[in-house]
Amino acid sequence: MKIKKWIAVCLAETVGLLALTGCSNHQASGAVNEISFSLDGISEVAISYDEERVTFYESDSGRLVIKEYMTENKSRYYARAEQGGGRISISEGGKPFFKDGFSRWVEVYVPASYRENLTVTTTEGDVDFSALPLSLKALRVDSTAGTVSLNTVEAQNIHLSTTRGRIEADSLKADSIRIDTTSGCFSCESLDGYAAYTTTSGSAEIRSAVGSGDFRASNSGELRVTYTQVTGDLAFYNKNDDICLTLPAGLEFRFEAASKNGSIATSFQECVSMEGRTASGIIGGNPAITVKAETNNGNIVVNQGNGQ
Repeated sequence: MKIKKWIAVCLAETVGLLALTGCSNHQASGAVNEISFSLDGISEVAISYDEERVTFYESDSGRLVIKEYMTENKSRYYARAEQGGGRISISEGGKPFFKDGFSRWVEVYVPASYRENLTVTTTEGDVDFSALPLSLKALRVDSTAGTVSLNTVEAQNIHLSTTRGRIEADSLKADSIRIDTTSGCFSCESLDGYAAYTTTSGSAEIRSAVGSGDFRASNSGELRVTYTQVTGDLAFYNKNDDICLTLPAGLEFRFEAASKNGSIATSFQECVSMEGRTASGIIGGNPAITVKAETNNGNIVVNQGNGQ
């Protein structure tokens, strides 16, 4: 009898423990932590998280609002906030020692009136601006492996970087647009401004670009860019992959291209002279810009107008 009672007690304790564990891992139904800030006198907002998804919305309160959702509600897991010197800094709080079953995600509400500097940093987490058009002095987003999604961004300076994640943008417009990836991919529907793109082995696709730029893939990754208006020089380098460039019809420019082990093809071949694996030419009677393309082991295709 004693053995049977002991077994019954053990079973009851085990069931109770499992029930408690299930409660602690149950997804929270609402925000467990909410903080807000006046943006009067603030010239920079910096937000930093690890693997959390950070989603941005427009604030209807005129204040910066941070809402944190967690599967385990403990105050030591709440965001750390600092304010001073015209800067607001938000960084993630603690986490359970054993993180199995624990998750946290964040919503950030930014008023449309905020026009200063915004910096967002994550590692594994996604950064989602798809519901929030931005008009800022400067935007910087650094990600390791998450997806960065952007709606419409206008700024003096835009700097986006990822190690092995994705950067997907609808429209980027700035005096200076800098994109850095290691093996991550970059895609953009519309880009306006001077673009400086560098990657080790990621691919880039820009479907409609205005301005000028320098695009470099130091190892591989296809560079595919369509310009509808060119206002300055363009330079492309890809060590081991292709360059596919479309230029606007009627553009007048000096052209230089070289490929050690690939081919060079253009839609204006009658204006180009080939010497070995280099090509050069003048397109139009009064060229004011230069277009350069170079690969080691990739092909170069440059067209004007709709020809691709």
